[in-house]
Order: sequence, then C-alpha cells, then structure tokens
Amino acid sequence: MEHRMRLLFLGSGEFGLPTLQKLVGSHDVCAVISATDRPAGRNQKVTPTSISAWASQNEIEVLPTENVNSLEMIGKIDSFEVDAMVVIAFGQKLSDEVIGNRFAINLHASLLPRWRGASPINAAILQGDKESGVSVITLAQQMDGGSVLAQQATPIGQIETAGELHDRLSMLGTDLVLDVLAGENTSIDQDETLVTYAPKISRADAILDLQQDAEVVARTIRGFSPWPGCHLQIANIDCKLLNAVASDGSGNPGEILEDGSIAVGRGSVIITQLQPAGSKPMSWKDFCNGRSVNSGDQCGVQP
Repeated sequence: MEHRMRLLFLGSGEFGLPTLQKLVGSHDVCAVISATDRPAGRNQKVTPTSISAWASQNEIEVLPTENVNSLEMIGKIDSFEVDAMVVIAFGQKLSDEVIGNRFAINLHASLLPRWRGASPINAAILQGDKESGVSVITLAQQMDGGSVLAQQATPIGQIETAGELHDRLSMLGTDLVLDVLAGENTSIDQDETLVTYAPKISRADAILDLQQDAEVVARTIRGFSPWPGCHLQIANIDCKLLNAVASDGSGNPGEILEDGSIAVGRGSVIITQLQPAGSKPMSWKDFCNGRSVNSGDQCGVQP
C-alpha cells in the first residue's frame, strides 16, 4: 500500500486541477493555497480560481492570498506540518522561508530547460517545436531553475492549438507528480546553456502580421488560441481565429482567394475554425454560409 502523505497544494491556473484531483484520491491534501478571487467574464463578477472552487466543493480548506510570503501565511503553512508541497501554475514565487526544509516540487509545462517562464505552451507552438512535455522540478529561487526530477515528452499535433496542448499536458503531468512523491525520481541539474524563456503574453502579442509566411501566421493563430486570440476583420465582422493551417495560395496579404484561404506574405492560410463576434465557434464553411464572403475581398487586422 502506498504511503499517504500530508500535502499542501499551491495553484491558481486550471493546469493544476487534474493533478489536484488525483492527489486528493491518493494522499491527504490538508489545504489549498490559491490566488484571491478576481473579477472575471463580461460582467466582471468576482470569481474564485478554478482550483479554489473545486477545493471548496470538496471540503478542502482554501487559503486565498496575494502574498504567500507574508508572515501570516508562513505561520499558517508551518501549522499544517505537511510532508510535501506541490506547486502548479501558482503565479507567485515562494521564498526560502515558505519552503523551509520541506520537500517541495513544481510541475512545469515544458521540457526544461527549454521554455522557462509564464507561457511555455504558447512558445512551443509559436516556435514550431515538434514536441513538448512536462517536467517535475525542485523549487529554486531562479525561475523554473530547479533540478529536474522527472520528465515526460509528447509530440505536438500538426494542427494542435495552445488550448488543446494545455489540456493534454495537464493530464500528462498527474502521474508524473504521483511518481515523484512515491520516490520514483532522479535529480538532474538543468543545462544553463540550453535555457530559453517564454515571457508572459498579452493581447498585443496576438496581433497578426499578414506579411509573414503562411507557416508563421498559422502557428501564431494556433499558438494564441484560445487566448488571447488572433483577430481579423472578415466581411466587416470581427472574427477570432481559433485554428488554421498553412497552404500554398498566392495573392495580396489579407486577400481571400478562390479556394477560401487567405493570402499572406508567402503562401496562404486556411482558417479551419473561427468565432465571429457574438457567435459560437464555427467552421470556415459555416461562417461563409449566409454571409457575403467573396474571393478578392480583403481581410483587415485590428490594431
């Protein structure tokens, strides 16, 4: 029978939810520390993180905080007397005082040392990486710089979006974390000469450059889908582009070609899924039905 550990889980993003759910089934999760409730959605209703919401529904104590390193939080953390801390998509750096002498691990959505930072999944797709994966590392004061305890790689699908890869990696990481907690790990220092960084992304990063070649434009659309999302004005409608593939059509950048693809700097892109303002996601064919979309029309990028 596996040894049940007393754990503290620290996470705010949805990426950690599958692992939290699995940990609760095999260990004693004493409490969850997450970001404080924030306004979300169109109505800006104050909403807990998905981690906080699930923990509350399952009667796990939730400690929302904007500063995990405060003396008050350090005192609370010490009072739980846990065997280990699991940190996933938490968004706050933990001080040495918080970690103490506890076994503390982090699940990161890349094959470290490639793509340290806030947006490793987006970066992998944007740069055309053939594979991605997850790493379980020790916590270090250098961002994502801890020793690698375990890794699992997976190929990136040719038309996979950042959102789809996010969901796959979040599931891939669950067993890896459980294996490390069970003692199945080796400690390997990261090669600092191979480090790449994936900084935090914003809406401005997703503004399309239609002068680029088709492969880059298609990767940009997939790499920022579903958030923050690349937009084009098509038939005078603001459309969020959800998926696209490169093609070899030719025309003026932004021009809709006879095959329905959109010309870019070199080649063209086929929009396979998009979401017009005020509508649900749909295929290009469904979008064109009933709308005045003609070859030769020009699509525009919204600044």
